[in-house]
Amino acid sequence: MSNTKVRIISGIILLLIVLGCFLAGANACLFFIGIIGLFVIDEIIVNFYDQHRTSKRYLFAQIVYLIGYGFFNFYQISESSFSLWNSAGVVLNVFFLSYLFLVYKKSETLLKIFRATSWLTGFIILIPLLCLSSIIHYRNWQILLIALLLLNFMVDTAAYFTGKKFGKHKLWESVSPKKTIEGALGGVLFSVIATSYFWKHYVGEVSPLTIVFFTFVACSSQVGDLVQSKLKRQFEIKDSSSLIPGHGGMYDRVDSLLFVAPFYAFYLMANFQ
Repeated sequence: MSNTKVRIISGIILLLIVLGCFLAGANACLFFIGIIGLFVIDEIIVNFYDQHRTSKRYLFAQIVYLIGYGFFNFYQISESSFSLWNSAGVVLNVFFLSYLFLVYKKSETLLKIFRATSWLTGFIILIPLLCLSSIIHYRNWQILLIALLLLNFMVDTAAYFTGKKFGKHKLWESVSPKKTIEGALGGVLFSVIATSYFWKHYVGEVSPLTIVFFTFVACSSQVGDLVQSKLKRQFEIKDSSSLIPGHGGMYDRVDSLLFVAPFYAFYLMANFQ
């Protein structure tokens, strides 16, 4: 079976799992997002930082994440708390952007810094996943979350097929050799059109400012993927794991979602509260 077919089948299975969570309700979705974080932390510490699952760093990261995620989603639920995490997510993204555009080559010193700060992995992953989970605390959370998933994953899907069909010019070969400019543009275009259509029918008016924001998020989705691609090249690994056939690991699948979640949550906070 070709990699494309495996990728499509795995994608359909993931979609069915997500739909099942939506039908099961808010708590099921919160639980599912929480599980995603555990997998991402596992892949980063085990495969990037080369730590054992019995190591103190691994256990500390998972415990910090679980306590923080559970506390702010099930006990201390407040607009002010999520506002703080949304702001922290935006600041974190600034650091990722600095890493992507200002670090030009592999650095052993940088790798040592990454490994030395692996204690913070649970906290770093907690921030964007709290931004993501904050959406579920809105009254019409299903619609708002679907819009984000459509906006984010349509970029990846459309870019993959557009690039496969029309891609000729490399986007950033040293970071992500397979990505093309044509694929990136196609991904953004189809994502913005599909999300705008969905938003108009289920959320509200699609103003020029809304389209600008959707375009920004769609572009940010690709940036988030580039950040992870650069990290994988720093650590000389192909995929974060082999958990999802055709897609790699959980971190490979949600890297862009983790990056755009703070921006989207910030937009909702400004417009729906």
